[in-house]
Amino acid sequence: MSLGATEVTADKSLDTSFEKSRLSKFFAFKGSVAFFIKIFVALFVLALFVDGYHKSQQEQQATDLYIGAPKIDDIYFLDFRVMSEDLRPREKYRLAKVVDITGDIVTLRYGNVFYWQQHSLIDSIRYGQLRQKKYFEPKRYDFNLTELKNLRETNAIYQVKRPDLNILYGNYVNPLTENKKSSLYIPGKRENLAGLGFLKSTYIEDNFSQAFTRFTRSAELGHAEGQVNLGEMYINAQFVELDLDKALYWLKRASLQSNKAGILKYVIVCKQVSYCEVSDFYQELIDSGVNIKVRKIDFNLSSTVKA
Repeated sequence: MSLGATEVTADKSLDTSFEKSRLSKFFAFKGSVAFFIKIFVALFVLALFVDGYHKSQQEQQATDLYIGAPKIDDIYFLDFRVMSEDLRPREKYRLAKVVDITGDIVTLRYGNVFYWQQHSLIDSIRYGQLRQKKYFEPKRYDFNLTELKNLRETNAIYQVKRPDLNILYGNYVNPLTENKKSSLYIPGKRENLAGLGFLKSTYIEDNFSQAFTRFTRSAELGHAEGQVNLGEMYINAQFVELDLDKALYWLKRASLQSNKAGILKYVIVCKQVSYCEVSDFYQELIDSGVNIKVRKIDFNLSSTVKA
């Protein structure tokens, strides 16, 4: 074999070795990239899981907090299978809203729609179903705080959400209403509005004292809403000592003016006082010409009263 042929063979051998080296490095690099991609995906999934877990824990802690300190318009997510056995197969979940709080009695209204899956409850809020006037049933259900905590422990209430400025999941939880301004003078209305302002002004040191003064003046002027708010201060022992007798007095004054909140709150407080009879209260309202609608399970009127 000539020297030239030997050199060509040697060059080919070197080229082949170089190509093999390049290929091995390429596949090694490709394998490393794939490995790092797998690690990155695994870490990303783990981060999502940890973040989801922390959010779930925070939501559960918030739920427990809202159960212990409820507010008007809190939205309850219910697993109704825990609360009732008389359900169809696809009737599982339901929404409820806090519509009133009297002392430690929380009043709920249930949504009139059952859902099959939990995410459907969120969708119903997001798509504005709660804005419909007839979404929640007119019937009201009263629970004390202990009963609500028991429902929470049994997971009948599996989540509670608190709207921010009437908005939850990007939509309103109450029907939108127009504020119609009136130039008509109503005695006690201005004082009541001032009292509400002080009651909500937590940055004012003596806000309860100021609210009590305004509500008292409003109530004395005969304003039904002021009478209800003053009664609630006696119920909640805000600035004054707990006094259900005075609360009943002012709530009855409001009820005799056909104030719905006054009537409903009077009944709740009346059931906590031994000498108070709900049937007598309803009878007095009817005798005074107050047009009311009540449930038969609450009381029995005398036979002289027509249903």
